[in-house]
Order: sequence, then C-alpha cells, then structure tokens
Amino acid sequence: MRLVRPEDLRARRLEPEAYIPALKELLRKGTLELSVAVRGQEVVEGLEDYWSLRSLGCQLVPVTEGQRARVNMSLESLGLYDEVTGSEARVYGSVLELVRRERPTPLVMIKRAGRVRLWAKLEWYNPLSLSIKDRTALSLVEGKLDDIMLRGKVYEASSSNTGVAVSALSRLFGFSAKLYIPETAEQFGPDMIRAMGQEVVVKGSSTMELRPLAREEAERDGAVLLNQFESYYNPLAHIRWTAKEIDLQSRFAGLRLKAVFATMGTAGHAAGLATYFRARRPEVKVVGVQPAEGSSIPGIRRHDQWPWPLLDAPAEVVDVSDEEAARVALAIARETGLLPGLSGGASIAAALRAAEGEAEEADYIVVIPDHGVKYLRLYSRYLGA
Repeated sequence: MRLVRPEDLRARRLEPEAYIPALKELLRKGTLELSVAVRGQEVVEGLEDYWSLRSLGCQLVPVTEGQRARVNMSLESLGLYDEVTGSEARVYGSVLELVRRERPTPLVMIKRAGRVRLWAKLEWYNPLSLSIKDRTALSLVEGKLDDIMLRGKVYEASSSNTGVAVSALSRLFGFSAKLYIPETAEQFGPDMIRAMGQEVVVKGSSTMELRPLAREEAERDGAVLLNQFESYYNPLAHIRWTAKEIDLQSRFAGLRLKAVFATMGTAGHAAGLATYFRARRPEVKVVGVQPAEGSSIPGIRRHDQWPWPLLDAPAEVVDVSDEEAARVALAIARETGLLPGLSGGASIAAALRAAEGEAEEADYIVVIPDHGVKYLRLYSRYLGA
C-alpha cells in the first residue's frame, strides 16, 4: 500500500450523483476501509471512494496495485482538514491560490443571548464576490472544467453573488461568462459583472424566472450551464469547505455546539451542513432559514420541496420576515460594528428566537453569507427607526 495525492492519479470521472452515497457513508464511519486499486497511476477499482475522498478534500489516497486491500484509515489521517487550515503567513502565489487556500473564514462571537453564545461565520471574507458564493462557484467551475474549457463559455442565472464569483473565476481560468440577473437585484451585482468585462442580462423579477432563459440560450449557443440550483457540485462545496471549517473551528474553540443556522436560497450550504453534521456530529442540529410568506430577502427564497434528494435536509426550517431580518441586522451592527447582509440578519433572528428556549449553556453558529454594504438601499428604509 502507498499513499498518493488524488490529483496524481488518473480516474474516469463520475458525476456526484454516482458517488454521494459512498461519500455519506465515509463521513458517517469516518474511516476508509478499503484501498483504491490502481494499475500504475490509473484507478481501476474503488472509483466511488476515490471521488468521495477527492470531493471531501482529502490530501491522500491509499492505493494498492491491481486489487483493493483492507486499510481502515481515518479521514483525518488522509488529510481531511489540511486544506481548511490556511497559510500561516497568508502569502499566495496567485489569486486562484488565494481563493482555494484562504481558509477558514473567521468565526467570531457576536452576542450572548440567555444561556447561548452566538457566533457568526463571516463569509464576506471570501475574496471574489465577498460572499459564501465563492465556494459554490469554484466547485461548479472545477467540477465541469474540462467541458467549460472545451466550449469556452458558461451561462448562469443568479441573484448576484454567484454571478459575480463566476465572472471573477472566468478571468482566472480563461473562459467567457454570461450571467442572468433579475431586475429586483441590488445594483452591485450587474455592475461587478460588467467590471469583470463579462456579459450580463438584467431581466425579470427572480432567478426562478430566468433559469429557463439561461438554459435555452446555453443550449442554443453551445455554452455550459453551471446550474447551481440542481448541480450537486453546489452542496458538495459546503461539505468540503464550509462544514469542515465550522467543525474544526468549533472544536478548536471548545464550543458546546448545539445548532448551526443556514439560510436557504439554492439551499446548497444548508444541504452541505446538514449532511456533514448529521454524519459526523449528529448532536449538532442544522436549522434552515427562509423568508416568511409575503417577505422578500435578497438571495434566499421559500422551498415547496427539498431540492437535494440525495442529501440531508435541515432538521428544522424557520420563517423570518424581511422586517425582522433588517431590524436584527441593524441591531447587531450597532452592538458590534459588523453589518451583515439581510440574509445574515434573518439567520441571526432565527438563532435569537431559538436561544430563548435554551435551558443549558450552548453555542450556536450562524452562517453570514455576505456583508450589508451591498444592501444599504434596502437598509435605508429602516435607518433612524
């Protein structure tokens, strides 16, 4: 048996749907029982485990020549957490290395509510879109990179942040991008995409309305549709990075972690977090957050059914109004100097409600997708109130 880096092996590509069951089982057990069989550097058996390890970000794969053998190696020993510990000096040789290695994003305590300490994971530290969507976009692009480089262009519908991240990545990888943004989006999205020199179509009232147009024009023009709404590369990004970071940071800080709160737009990071924690730390509840009936909160929406059937759903979904989200976000800004975006305000509001019923000392983590500076026009309705 020898240990090799996954990128040093050649393997027939599997779509995520083919290996997600194996990935979930690996997470649940925490151990790889059998090696991956190779002939030279070619994977010949154990493809599902190979792609699972690679998607989880493990830095090593145990291989044996010709056939699989029992190895019983922990995911930690295969470097599960290595890529989310970052560079101590924070010096990077390229922007792409910065995007891949500037991890973890900060976790900071922002409030004590009764017996609960509330921690915010600040996703605006992602450098391209200043949002959690850098993770989604990188996973979508790298998952389909061969096809993208062959065709040379990608199309995608986005409420803004994913579109900005895709536009930035297009410059790093060398492909063109066409983004479809609803007229209801804040102006930073279309302006940032144009600043990257990419094409933007501003039309319609929602991303759901624009999805058929993006698909139709991608098929017509021979472009790759990234499709963050259905591609499992979206939630896999949050198993690989967001969830692992929260797990590592909470253990480092000695938190009594009881719940993680995640907003639901595509529900990608909610699915990734729910799947990871249900497998690795089932005592931690993942709570989804969505707009209340009749409310509009940028970047998130209500779901009639769970969009990721191969992955776990949050244990609970909480409704928050746009007014409550804004009020809580502004209160946090006035207490801490940190202004979350409206979706982050919704998550904090949900966590504060849950904290009211907490009978023992506990820690909650709230994922803050982006910064409130993008939404000052919307916040202006509540300023001075």
